[in-house]
Amino acid sequence: MDVSFRPLTDDDLEMLHGWLNEPGVVAWWEGDDVSWDGVVGDYGSAGRAERGDRTEHWVAVVDGSDVGWIQCYPTTDEPGEAQEWWDLGVDRTAAGIDYLVAEPGARGRGVGSAMIRAFVVDVVFGRHSEWTQAAAAPFVANAASWKALRRAGFRHVADVESDDGAWSLHVIDRGDV
Repeated sequence: MDVSFRPLTDDDLEMLHGWLNEPGVVAWWEGDDVSWDGVVGDYGSAGRAERGDRTEHWVAVVDGSDVGWIQCYPTTDEPGEAQEWWDLGVDRTAAGIDYLVAEPGARGRGVGSAMIRAFVVDVVFGRHSEWTQAAAAPFVANAASWKALRRAGFRHVADVESDDGAWSLHVIDRGDV
């Protein structure tokens, strides 16, 4: 399986909008506005520049086809979310990642774990020498997501109850890739 990444551009917003509204993705998306205006505002270059957003958005390409989206960001940019992570031992120099395998036909075939592993190696640690860990916290009920993290080499840190539902924190250290 050949996995590569390309930066998300404004030309990809229509595709991303469709992905974010695909039923298998909607089931796990955390209540973000996935209307057209919401996607343009959250993921478009103008909105990100206006906010000074340092989050990097990428399109995952597997064997020549766009199959998913993945992002990384310094956890210090999201202290409201990351404080609980830090309290559980995640480094303040960690990157947070979020991802989705958008194409239903690509799910359940190892694409998610291959995508996550390649992203951590090539982008998170490959482009950011300051990041010591990568962390992700899918919902506990989203077993496919946390199993993909484990197959990608992440270790389970803790399951945490929250107002939004239980989530499962996973981490991988730079030295483990």
